[in-house]
Amino acid sequence: MKRSRILLFALAVMVAITSTGIIASAQPVLNLSDAQVLRIQALLSSQTREIQSLNANVQAAQETLTAAVAKGDPVLTATAVLSLDAAEKALRNTQLANQKNLLTLLNESQKQTVRDYSAKAVPANQTIPASE
Repeated sequence: MKRSRILLFALAVMVAITSTGIIASAQPVLNLSDAQVLRIQALLSSQTREIQSLNANVQAAQETLTAAVAKGDPVLTATAVLSLDAAEKALRNTQLANQKNLLTLLNESQKQTVRDYSAKAVPANQTIPASE
């Protein structure tokens, strides 16, 4: 039972980990069809590359900010803060879009299972939206 909860949580919050094992284990919990599994695997694979790129942007912006603070230059620091903020927003917006894209591959019953689990597993401001 605990493993099923972990798998649903991973699916619900879209950590974008591409793993055949995770999808295969989630299949019986959500009653995924073989076609859904294949589509989810393909979607997660493409999303993983995008998320990795955006994470790299966030990391680079964090390093730039650290360097700017070390130099003590307020203009460089302000610019680096804005850059980091933009990189973090791009990552978060992409994650939210990816969640919605994944949910489009599920039927209503599966979506409800994910929402129910998400409501229990993550804070209220981070749950999967009820309307798709």
